[in-house]
Amino acid sequence: MQETAELDTGRFQLNRLSSDQHLNSLAEDVRHGLMSVPRTLPPKYFYDERGSKLFDHICQTEEYYLTRAESTLLKRHADEIIATTRPNAIVEYGSGTSEKTEILIQAANLQYDWLHYLPLDVCEEILVEAADRLIERFPALSIDAWHGDFVDGMDHFKNDHERSLYTFLGSSLGNHSEKEAIGFLCNVRNTIKDSDWFLLGVDMVKDHAILNAAYNDSRGYTAEFNLNLLNVLNQALDGDFNKKKFKHHAFFDTENSRIEMRLQSCCQQAVTLRDIDLKIEFEEGEHIVTEYSRKYTADSIQQLLSKAGFKPQNIYTGNNNEFMLILSSCSKADKG
Repeated sequence: MQETAELDTGRFQLNRLSSDQHLNSLAEDVRHGLMSVPRTLPPKYFYDERGSKLFDHICQTEEYYLTRAESTLLKRHADEIIATTRPNAIVEYGSGTSEKTEILIQAANLQYDWLHYLPLDVCEEILVEAADRLIERFPALSIDAWHGDFVDGMDHFKNDHERSLYTFLGSSLGNHSEKEAIGFLCNVRNTIKDSDWFLLGVDMVKDHAILNAAYNDSRGYTAEFNLNLLNVLNQALDGDFNKKKFKHHAFFDTENSRIEMRLQSCCQQAVTLRDIDLKIEFEEGEHIVTEYSRKYTADSIQQLLSKAGFKPQNIYTGNNNEFMLILSSCSKADKG
């Protein structure tokens, strides 16, 4: 179910997926995750307004190289990407502040008379803030924003009428298992038209010390970001998590080539989520897995894209192979 918001300025329209759908998904995800072994919580629920702002702080820390590395690649190759894809529209999954996509919008603005931007994100406040900034900067830009989960909203969120560049930046694909990642990529592949393109940003395997530092910044933003997830659950599901009784823990799992981020119970305790009638007993040291962040090689990500039916055309990496952008096409013959 979809709602069109009252926020319509002629060049900006905000569409909301049903709030009931979001709440039902959250309740189901939380119940299933906290009753699993090990206990898990989906990382998409990090991003309430406070979580989104904390993540913005993380991106500015010295240790968190990902945003800087990806932005550098975009600045270096944006003109080529736009010239290759020739989009009338840029469609973005998990847009956040749209600051990296703004680099692509700027390049398109220099080459074309107008552009349509379709961002999708779980945080409405961040969507509106980003739209205000972009509308003011680019007079020839129109924005059709979507508030919701990019997995649940996939059927609503597509552009049938314009040649589009679809983007999934920030290494967010790495938050999924390989099965989930292939499923997501297949959904994107089956959404885009023959004339469309897909730009994917992923983090690369590198020195473990660099990886561990990126998820344990010295200013503590990542720890607070992780713990804020408990506040989200308390507010949404009438819970009584005490974040002082949990601590942040993140490390690189060599076997699975991924960062694993956890919330670890500091003591034996019981937590209740009243809205879903759920009580959880935690032992001291027991943990909740809140995020995986897989790191890729050029071969592993190309294989994943190929399994989903994409055809990687251009691969952009920095001098230190810190990060990778992959620009892929998709033909009708590849669609499942």
